[in-house]
Amino acid sequence: MTTQTASAPIAPLSSPWILGPVRDLVLFVATPILIFVAITALQRGVASKDIEYFVLAFGAMGHNLPGMMRAYGDRDLFQRFKVRFVVAPIAIFATCFAFAWHGSTAIILIAYLWAVWHALMQIFGFLRIYDAKVGAVHRVHARVDFAMCIAWFGGAVFFSDSRLHLIQSNVARFGIAPFGAETLQVLRYVAGGAIALTTLCYAWNQISRRRAGQRISHIKNLLYVTSIGFWWYAHVYIADVMLGLIMFEIFHDVQYLGIVWLFNRKRVESGTPVGSLTRFLFRNSWGMVFLYIGLCMSYGGFIPASGSFTATPLAAALAATVIQSSGILHYYYDGFIWKVRESSIRKGLGVDASNGAADSIVNWHAAKWMLLVIPAAAMWIAGEREPSVAMAESLVASTPDAPDAQFELAVKLNEERRHLESLPHFERALAKLPGDGEIETNLAMARLQAGKDELRNGHDDAARELITRASATTPGLASQTVQRGLELWQEKKFDDAIVHLRAALFMNDRDPIAHLNLALAYRDAGDRTRALRHARAGASMRPGDAKAQALVAELSRP
Repeated sequence: MTTQTASAPIAPLSSPWILGPVRDLVLFVATPILIFVAITALQRGVASKDIEYFVLAFGAMGHNLPGMMRAYGDRDLFQRFKVRFVVAPIAIFATCFAFAWHGSTAIILIAYLWAVWHALMQIFGFLRIYDAKVGAVHRVHARVDFAMCIAWFGGAVFFSDSRLHLIQSNVARFGIAPFGAETLQVLRYVAGGAIALTTLCYAWNQISRRRAGQRISHIKNLLYVTSIGFWWYAHVYIADVMLGLIMFEIFHDVQYLGIVWLFNRKRVESGTPVGSLTRFLFRNSWGMVFLYIGLCMSYGGFIPASGSFTATPLAAALAATVIQSSGILHYYYDGFIWKVRESSIRKGLGVDASNGAADSIVNWHAAKWMLLVIPAAAMWIAGEREPSVAMAESLVASTPDAPDAQFELAVKLNEERRHLESLPHFERALAKLPGDGEIETNLAMARLQAGKDELRNGHDDAARELITRASATTPGLASQTVQRGLELWQEKKFDDAIVHLRAALFMNDRDPIAHLNLALAYRDAGDRTRALRHARAGASMRPGDAKAQALVAELSRP
């Protein structure tokens, strides 16, 4: 790459924008503000889970298509990287299928970590484009930008209990213990120091350039604020991992689709040899824009469509493999087909190509494969363990503010019938994610189970409080409990039937069916005094019920 000294003024270019002020702000720079407003408005009428599903399907997977189109539709590019484009899909598909078939989460962990890298590198690319627009092409500037992205994007993961839990919970399945609270605190101090030092270096770089009479890209600096601010908002402030991911995913997808459209359109307009599909699709036409977006959404439509043909384990594994392979190939291909430092890419982006490097193939590229091969092989050899209560407790100790950590520990405690112990963890999870249906349902059922345990132990007041709180958030719970009590009576499990029917009466003591069935259970358990009391209560609520009256008469006989 041709370089210039840091002190040499750069001749100003025609425009510091990529597409123009309005379109750049909407598509590349101020997009997070629009996304925040849109998602906040949508959440008033649409469940977060539905928003997440839509974005992950039509956005996250859908935006993989343009990179695939370039990889296999650009003849020159395909010839340069033919081996990669042929070998990589086979190797990655086989690896993803092997893990999916065995029900392993290893690929999910690798994909998440790669997604973080992919996200920060896309922002880094845009930062370099805006710098190139004002002639700031020295390697020092690129290295400072790279350090800033690593520090700020990586730092957010360290400062987020939810994201660290996502990583550590998956790693723990392969025998690696999570960070202790003190170790994590030290690591966060280190990360904070790295962020501060890197930011000071960046500020000095900007001041030095200004003093040297060089142009500063204020658009780039605004992008720093919006992208890093939005990343930290999505990762640190938002406790819901998936909601945070999809909010930044929308930003990422809009940027990506916009810049790819610009790149391909310029190539078509300049007469660069491209495939027939590229030449047809990337024309200066709103119709083609909508067709382009439609094709991407159709590609992403594989996720909802796959639900109709995943009835067998093989079909489910194949569907998961296609989805995971698409994402990993996207991360992999984008690592070398969009090098902003290459002249051909600069030309397609409307950036001065005179300072760009010649298109090249990195001979040591195969070594980068080790970043995928080594972790995947290590996890395959180590084998995946089922999470235990001890593992869940260590994860909560490491990241107590992660709602998923609290929820998973509560579920594990429930599985071991430690219902009362699970309640504080369900409650802490719900405090972090208020209104989450899954947590609310599990909390209600845990309270019901804990209440029944208290009944068995003779603690009626504690049982009443727990069961009443469970029914307050779960419509229909009383009738379900009555039905279960009846089933247990029919199975001649009289003690369990009594516990369930008493619990149902704590929820609704005006239910004649519960009273009458409880009378039957007490009768068959040998407690005729209590049986008669409940038979009379039930019969008084159903004065025309002959069977109820007969039961009272039966139990009244000495």
